[in-house]
This record gives sequence, structure tokens and C-alpha cells, in this order.
Amino acid sequence: MTRYLLIALAGLSVAACTTGGSAIDGGETVMPTPDFADDSMGDNSVDPDAWCGASAMGYLVGQSIEEVDLESLHGNIRVIHPGMPITRDYRRERLNLDLDEAGVILRPWCG
Repeated sequence: MTRYLLIALAGLSVAACTTGGSAIDGGETVMPTPDFADDSMGDNSVDPDAWCGASAMGYLVGQSIEEVDLESLHGNIRVIHPGMPITRDYRRERLNLDLDEAGVILRPWCG
């Protein structure tokens, strides 16, 4: 008899913790649709090279790195020489400059 009483009490305590299924404010609550327009991971229409300004740095392609005043470029800049090990962490505000063996800029990109 005590066993049935404990089972019934446990069932009532679990049922007391659940909601009745209706919203507190009358059931008209609608969650807003998230805006993923700035999500560079999920929206292909966003230019990933726009975050660090790489899309505006096309004029650097073909120039020697020694001719470029890196101090005039804003933000975090990483110059990547051929065969140079680099970290794989993605930082959308970091401007990367890929160089060839002669030190000529091949590609600006964010990451």
C-alpha cells in the first residue's frame, strides 16, 4: 500500500512541474524571426572579404610588399610568405596578404 502511495505522489509531483501548454500572455506570443543577414557563415550574399577591407585592397595585387606602407592600412594585418606556417583561427577583421617568393602581393583576404 505504501508503495502505491509513493508512486502516486511521485506522479503528482511530476505533473505539478509541467505547464498546461498555454502561453502566459494568452497564447499569442510569436518569437521574432532571427536576422542572419550579417552571418558570414550562413549567408552567401555577404562578401566575406568586406569585413577587413580586403575587397577594397585589390590595388595592392602586383605590388612589392616593400613598396606598401603597412602603417597606412588600418587594423590587424598579417603578411604571409610562401611556406610560412600560419594559424587556422578565423578572424574576420584581420587582413591577410599572400606573397610570392619575390615578395609581391598575390591576394588580400580576410581571416
